[in-house]
Amino acid sequence: MLGIPKNKVLLVDHDEKWAEEFDSVKSKLSSVLNGNIVDIQHVGSTSIKGIMAKPMLDVSVLVKTITPVFETMKENGYEYIGEVVTGKFLFILWNKEECSLQHIHCHEETNSEWFYRQIQFRDYLRSNPQYAQEYEQLKQELYELYPNDRESYTRGKQAFFDKINQLVNEPEAE
Repeated sequence: MLGIPKNKVLLVDHDEKWAEEFDSVKSKLSSVLNGNIVDIQHVGSTSIKGIMAKPMLDVSVLVKTITPVFETMKENGYEYIGEVVTGKFLFILWNKEECSLQHIHCHEETNSEWFYRQIQFRDYLRSNPQYAQEYEQLKQELYELYPNDRESYTRGKQAFFDKINQLVNEPEAE
């Protein structure tokens, strides 16, 4: 994985090797977090074939209990960033050049809303290519506006996330 310099934005074409890298990360996390794992999923744009993505892996992990995760992740080279939203704990793996390679989003089983939201978003875009392309276009526009401001880039995607969340939760027409 190429990685992204701190606070920067970089988009590259989809790479089929990202799925293999996820499998490797999943295996490692399953081993180090051992009996605490409920589920591990590849999320984020690298998990959606055919669209551009930031060249870093997003992985969502559902654990039985969060407490032992902090020390285990630190021991394995991950930096704890914080609780980015209620119940979503972010860990980042950096390379020597201070590029983020992996964002590991950990969620406790008793507070799993954000875990399932990430999966629903991914699955909706995988099943609806027109929305995946719309998302890619938005990301490219935001990248042009904010190549050195990851926070603004991320904030600019919120309305799209909300739209997809609403579509996911609409009752199906009969």
